[in-house]
Amino acid sequence: MNARSFALASVLTLAVLGAPACGDDTTSDSAASETTTTLAAGPTISGAWARNSPMEATNGAAYLAITGGTSDDQLVAASVDATVAGKVELHETVAAGDSGDGSMGATTMGAPTTVAGDTMTATTLAPAMEMRPVEAVEVPAGKKVELKPGGYHIMLLDLVQPLVVGDSFDLTLTFAEAGEQVVTVEVRSEEH
Repeated sequence: MNARSFALASVLTLAVLGAPACGDDTTSDSAASETTTTLAAGPTISGAWARNSPMEATNGAAYLAITGGTSDDQLVAASVDATVAGKVELHETVAAGDSGDGSMGATTMGAPTTVAGDTMTATTLAPAMEMRPVEAVEVPAGKKVELKPGGYHIMLLDLVQPLVVGDSFDLTLTFAEAGEQVVTVEVRSEEH
């Protein structure tokens, strides 16, 4: 073997032996080479809107639909720029006095009412509704969860200025697993 062949053989030997030491962690194990990493797809957001507010209003609400990703998640917080509102909370509209266990009874009118000569007895009324903060909104994998008037919604507290039809603002949603997503909220006079 001449000097040139010896040098070439030495370089090839060092290249083969030195490859793993240079950070190449490839193995000949067929199971390891077949392993793939699948990233879970997070929730998707659609239809983000907020109802316009009267000039004297200090609070507003934003609504949207969330379609769950490949695994269960939770919407745990929301936020806006300080130029929109001072505070943002997740809320749910519930029957007033509802303890959350479904034991809420119906409200009745106490006095009989006369209508065109007939006397009506106590009538069952729908219970009064109130909004309550919630810690999270469950977002099951692959399912659609709607935040809408009369249900879950995002409260904008201490509005800096009224919400005006045609305006928009960014809303940051924070999910327990998927992290943050920023959506643009359009201000409208009603849901469409």
